[in-house]
Amino acid sequence: MLKLANVIVPILLICLLSSACSVVMVASRSSYRGDVNVIQLGVQRSVVIAELGQPDNSNTVENGGYDDRYTLDPDAHRGATKFFTALFYAAADFFTLFLTELIFTPAEIAMRDKRVIYHLTYGADGKLSSIEKS
Repeated sequence: MLKLANVIVPILLICLLSSACSVVMVASRSSYRGDVNVIQLGVQRSVVIAELGQPDNSNTVENGGYDDRYTLDPDAHRGATKFFTALFYAAADFFTLFLTELIFTPAEIAMRDKRVIYHLTYGADGKLSSIEKS
């Protein structure tokens, strides 16, 4: 009986300490900002801004063009997807007494944001002339 308690107590502690971690992780993921496939050489800056929003950092270049930087997650989820995933995780936690955290938390760690920095340079005509991803 004592050996069984030595196994069950640590498992219950892990479950309680990790409770709702996956719910918080999915809720704090990057939100969808637009389709990154719009970033193509020769496209107008106004088209990129219309799809992705204002750049995170923007400078005017000497030749009259622009130097924009976006930090994006190409696999980001829309707000509704994040909400319903978090709701599913919370319901599963409730009905399984947080045992699903042993699956959902490592899954969320594996699928965490993969942020890519897009450095876009536009010419004086407003067309995209250079793309750098890092």
